[in-house]
Amino acid sequence: MFARILKSGTFHDIVGYVTREFHDKSKYTPDTWRVIDSADILTLDYKRMVQSFEVAHGFMPDKENPAGHVSISFDNADAPRLTDEFMAQLAKEYMEGMGIRNTQYLVVRHLETDHPHFHIVYNRVDMDGKAINERNNYKRSDKVVKKIKDKYGLTYSPLKKKYEDMRPIFHEKISQAIYGCQSWEEFSRRLACAGIDVKFHNDRNTGKHIGVKFTDGDITMNGSKIDRTFTYRRLNNLFELNRKQGQNQPSAATVQPKVTVQYAPQKSSSLIEDVAAATIGAVGDLFQVGPGYDPQEEEFIRNMRKKKKKQIKPRF
Repeated sequence: MFARILKSGTFHDIVGYVTREFHDKSKYTPDTWRVIDSADILTLDYKRMVQSFEVAHGFMPDKENPAGHVSISFDNADAPRLTDEFMAQLAKEYMEGMGIRNTQYLVVRHLETDHPHFHIVYNRVDMDGKAINERNNYKRSDKVVKKIKDKYGLTYSPLKKKYEDMRPIFHEKISQAIYGCQSWEEFSRRLACAGIDVKFHNDRNTGKHIGVKFTDGDITMNGSKIDRTFTYRRLNNLFELNRKQGQNQPSAATVQPKVTVQYAPQKSSSLIEDVAAATIGAVGDLFQVGPGYDPQEEEFIRNMRKKKKKQIKPRF
């Protein structure tokens, strides 16, 4: 059993979709779908269904997209158990768990696909003229579905399990990639190295990015489904904040190591000896810069110091 909360809309559009009103009538014949349950809806035909919903919508006419829409599908292993009556019972328990109460609804079963599934269309305005509480719908839906599956021993879909198993993996990789990140380009490059591609939802009218999703080539998830902090808006705000912080920090000046040449000419030394001592001192200090230790360098310095002690006889 797997529930998908679909985009809300008008009763005209969503009831039309679930009853195949706008589909090819030669392919989607009346025997490819049927109403298996309803409440306060005239189900004689498409027009009466829409009119029934619109009556209650009149209690709150300013409510945009008043039609809620949920698709619930099942693993083929459960098909022999899925009578219309059992599906209708599952729909009621799902709506009860989601707080969809005291409102009109329609449950339509589709029969033309390989996997068993049904659609719930409900009025987001209840019979008292109040809006249905739909806060945290996605998280609540996951909990409700799991409770129902465990109650009736329904099959955990392999795809659904794989989806759930990948969620924490996506979360970890995205959390690592956003650390100190200042742009979407940088973020995308980091995730690409982790085997995840970044894709965007664009506004149809403006073409601007309004959503983000992530895919590993097999599983694709919206950012909000992984974590509410991974929405496009919140990630974009985070990258902008990181850019501002980076611009406000003064760049650290590169510190160059200092090499000090020190020598104290002796009274008995000649000009050549003085030059040799200065050269050896400089070479020794150069190789002493930094914490590293190199045996070959130490041997070189010792040899040079031995030569320093030898008497240098000037040529005339």
